[in-house]
Amino acid sequence: MKQVFSVLSVACVAFFTLFLSTTNVSCKKGDTGPKGDTGVANSVYSAWKTVTYQAAVIQPGDTVGVATLKAPEITKDVLDKGMIHVYANLGTAAAPDIVQIPYQDFYLTGIYVNVDYEVGNINFVSNILANGLYRYIIVTGTIPAGGRQATVDWNNYEEVKKFYNLKD
Repeated sequence: MKQVFSVLSVACVAFFTLFLSTTNVSCKKGDTGPKGDTGVANSVYSAWKTVTYQAAVIQPGDTVGVATLKAPEITKDVLDKGMIHVYANLGTAAAPDIVQIPYQDFYLTGIYVNVDYEVGNINFVSNILANGLYRYIIVTGTIPAGGRQATVDWNNYEEVKKFYNLKD
């Protein structure tokens, strides 16, 4: 009986030693990797950029404002699987008045600003020359439907700014 207990003890010690040596993947005290960027993974945002519209005649007597903002981060993959949000600052840097594009205010001013996207560009059309500061946020599509999704009110720029840790 004593011999069976010894063999069993040695076998258990050998098993646990082997088990622990193959599963020990933790970091040692003091080991640190490089610090990552603050914010949400898989998203980029631009600085505030000046957009200048040009008048374009679409038919005699009907003129619109058009503009293009270069956005090299917009790739075919982003167009196929991601999200793009554009904001305009109708105020100043000191007193911002941020609106989401497309923007429509038919009740008070009759103004609209619409947007479409292509690889490398954001194109604007408006019924006025809506010159000003614009920024875009791109969220790449890396989580398929049914996965964990962030809840952000895209119409509330302050909420978006906080969620994505945007700097003005």
